[in-house]
Amino acid sequence: MKMACNSKPSMIDFTTMIRPILFATALLSSASCSTAFAPAATAVTTQQQRTSSSTITSLTPLKMSDSPDSPTQLKIQSLVDDNPVLLFMKGSKLFPQCGFSNTACQILQSYNIDFESVDVLADEQIRQGVKDFSQWPTIPQLYVCGEFVGGSDIMIEMYQSGELGEMIEKAKADMV
Repeated sequence: MKMACNSKPSMIDFTTMIRPILFATALLSSASCSTAFAPAATAVTTQQQRTSSSTITSLTPLKMSDSPDSPTQLKIQSLVDDNPVLLFMKGSKLFPQCGFSNTACQILQSYNIDFESVDVLADEQIRQGVKDFSQWPTIPQLYVCGEFVGGSDIMIEMYQSGELGEMIEKAKADMV
């Protein structure tokens, strides 16, 4: 079926256009970030207790997080306190190493805000420490005005609803 050369394309609102782009970006990069949405693995140890008639096996979770006063946790707290908009991500703003981190950067850049980013791939202690700090298992992680917002999936939802824009505007006002 041929379309007429003089037909005009219909108007599509920005939200309808950007949603599939963001979704496709996340999907295309999922091979490099295959664990980004996987639940956090919980390591356990098995302890066996002997009773008179049988063996009872109990599971005890291993403690993997740093104490709140560890140097890593203090460094993360300092970064969160010192930067009104902070993104812990894989890669940098200029060269994201993960599609989810790329999506998060694109959303923040759409607000024309100067945000700070921390490359978690450069420091394994920060990479694990930020997950413990926020009690959130995935990267990227966004903090606005010292408050943990969430990962790229939550950022997309908040972007689409306009809620993230309101938070960013408040952060912009705090920066001035």
